[in-house]
Amino acid sequence: MPVVEAKDLLDRKLDVCFTHGDVNGNGFLEAADSLALAARVATYLGEPMGSHKTQKLFQAFENFWKHVTIKMDTDNDGKISPEEWRKGLRKAFAEDPDGYKKGFHPVAEAIFSICDRDDDGSLGQSEFAKFHAAFGCTSANSQLAFEHLDADGDGTLTVEELLNAWHEYYTSNDPNARGNWLYGDPSDKTVAVGKPTR
Repeated sequence: MPVVEAKDLLDRKLDVCFTHGDVNGNGFLEAADSLALAARVATYLGEPMGSHKTQKLFQAFENFWKHVTIKMDTDNDGKISPEEWRKGLRKAFAEDPDGYKKGFHPVAEAIFSICDRDDDGSLGQSEFAKFHAAFGCTSANSQLAFEHLDADGDGTLTVEELLNAWHEYYTSNDPNARGNWLYGDPSDKTVAVGKPTR
């Protein structure tokens, strides 16, 4: 992996997830973006909209949006700018373990529950690739991410491993954290294209 200054790494990762969340591409995060991303994840994973897993996903995203707006929408305009997102996500989740546990961890749990199509507690590469497609990642970065996160090389990622990787991705400035590779090479400017892939 190319050397990335630790002080810049977390900001870079947060910028990538802003791109994931800005579903309509208007340069801001809004409540509609949050719900649209939840719907996109369910659709890409083939989960019916009325299922328990999908309802749990929507609830988790709604809960996340509540936490986000309280901590990040500093000008109270109902939307979050990239600057508000970067500063606020650090404060709300990276620097506040309790805030992360209440506001962000449930989103990860709900997403990986939907990804685990056979409910065996782990994701194969095809399940993981569908998660990435919903978030707009390139297939090359999806492959790269899987290889780096599959530490034992058994061809699967446990949901617990993915939850740990998610936590590291959104909170850690450690350049050696395995979770940095959640969406592929963290130094790759094309790691998120802003639109879902097929």
